Amino acid sequence: MKETIAQIVVGLPVEGPFDYFVDASLQRQIATGQRVRVLFNKRKKIGYIVGFRSKSAFKKLNPVLEILDTAAPSLDEKALRLTKAFSDHYGCSWGESIEAYFPPSLRGAQKTDLPLPQTPQKDPLQPGKATLVHDIGWMKHWEIVYQRIEEQLKSNKGVILLFPEKNYVDEACEKLASFQERIIRLDKKLPLQAEKEEWEKIKTTPGLIVLGTRRAVFAPLLNLGLIVIYEEDHSAYKQDQTPHYHVNEVALMRRRIEGADVMFVSACPSAVIWENTRKQKWEKLSPEGVLASVQLVDMGNYNPQRSSFLSVPLQNNIRQTLEKKGKVMLFMNRRGFTTMTRCNQCGFTMKCPRCDCMLTFLYSKKKLVCRHCNHESDLPKICPQCQGSYLRSTGMGIEKLESDVARLYPEAKVAHYDKETKAFPEQANVILATQAIIRWRGHLKSDLTAVMNFDAEINRFDFRCAQKAFSLLVRLAQMTKDKLLIQTRDTENYCLKAARHWDFDGFYRQELKFSKELQYPPFAHLLAVNLRGKKEEAVLEQGQALDGLLKAKAAKNVEVSEPSADVIPKLRDQYRYTIMLKGKNLKPMLDLAKKGIKEMKKRSVVIALNVDP
Repeated sequence: MKETIAQIVVGLPVEGPFDYFVDASLQRQIATGQRVRVLFNKRKKIGYIVGFRSKSAFKKLNPVLEILDTAAPSLDEKALRLTKAFSDHYGCSWGESIEAYFPPSLRGAQKTDLPLPQTPQKDPLQPGKATLVHDIGWMKHWEIVYQRIEEQLKSNKGVILLFPEKNYVDEACEKLASFQERIIRLDKKLPLQAEKEEWEKIKTTPGLIVLGTRRAVFAPLLNLGLIVIYEEDHSAYKQDQTPHYHVNEVALMRRRIEGADVMFVSACPSAVIWENTRKQKWEKLSPEGVLASVQLVDMGNYNPQRSSFLSVPLQNNIRQTLEKKGKVMLFMNRRGFTTMTRCNQCGFTMKCPRCDCMLTFLYSKKKLVCRHCNHESDLPKICPQCQGSYLRSTGMGIEKLESDVARLYPEAKVAHYDKETKAFPEQANVILATQAIIRWRGHLKSDLTAVMNFDAEINRFDFRCAQKAFSLLVRLAQMTKDKLLIQTRDTENYCLKAARHWDFDGFYRQELKFSKELQYPPFAHLLAVNLRGKKEEAVLEQGQALDGLLKAKAAKNVEVSEPSADVIPKLRDQYRYTIMLKGKNLKPMLDLAKKGIKEMKKRSVVIALNVDP
């Protein structure tokens, strides 16, 4: 029998595929898309067969040790095409993209023996329909989504519904109760065997509805017909670990490869999706809806007491609302009581030992905590550096604001809500809230909502901060019956000008104008080359070396920035620097970055690529 060479990739950041010898005893069983066990770099690894060839450039090849898919391959042709497109777009290896596609149970050595139907690849499919549902009313989109789901199920096609957080999945299950027997949830942690069985059921059963968070975008539905992405602008859809994929992009890949329709649902769509809808003439549906009226308070005209963040107009509005037995929500995206603890004698500041950022004092826990890694420590009675007794906590968090409001309005029931609050304070007249309150949209309606410090939202070190700030205002307005009051020192900001009359077209026009001038997505691509390590000097030194290699080889149409410290320079004991590449076309940027990394002589830090961070 003629020898066969299997082309295999592994889940490591190394380019492949690699050639392996297939013994005669395995040649009748082996097939493209199978998981196999191989020896890679003298260690046993799980490999994935992506093709075959009759000859190899290498005389001596390692053999395929074992076939793990004893019946049909785990990867069908559509899955192979998706993972290859994923690999090409995000600059990771094909093996890494396959492991991002698979659930943990199929990344390991568990065998599969269920015969899985293989859909033969016919002529290239026409891309499915893309739709933007811009629903400021929050609930009316469900009528549209429900109808589209019914249409797909009638054709025995599968549907994926994606949500940014698990609590949204609970609500969706209730709304789709009539399809209960067809629903599979992929947001739960299951034992490996149960997870594997669920994955196989999705692959073999037509007409299912898969609900889940980010990873559910890879659900291998038989005859996929529709992907619905709720809150498509939510940051949770961007994977924060390598490979740094975005759900929207993966869904559009499946649209091109499998012909599935994709529906983006949002009260405040991302600028990229808004522009794609206009430019590519996607279907756009805008159910009728009304948002709360907006009042701006120019904080430059008021000097509230040092102990208060409440302007006179806000205090009056709160009093009037409480007199009418209404409910008030005050939004401040700073949890805790105070945000900085410092020694007035020597200037020492209490910081997280792992992240080098200021610790927040949580009155509820009587602890200093890190907002990034959840490190906790006691509030010292004396300064750890000079042993002086002049430690002072300053700054305003919602716990401190809560005590301030309780003092000003003793007749009101006041409570705070953040990500650590276990029970929602339904009986409170005044709720002090962080971003975590947004998950209660659809359940909570305050009569008055106030944004305590809008300027903190608009002045973040993020080119998308205006988009995120405007999105926040829209979602808070959805949770408000009468008035959204915004305290600011920048009343002429275009976010606020648009919010006064909820002028979405005006906001996106200005936002996209800035993006075009600065050559940010969707008008160009960004590629972050992230370097991290335990020694800052080594990270910076190797960042500068890589920067030199990239600039020496960069084409004229690719811009390469100097290595700079991240917004959070140290996180979980790792120092972090980034080199940013900018250009119209992604492929030459990825090729440049990979070539530069490969040519680095000394490399002791971790380097990762992040497309459009």
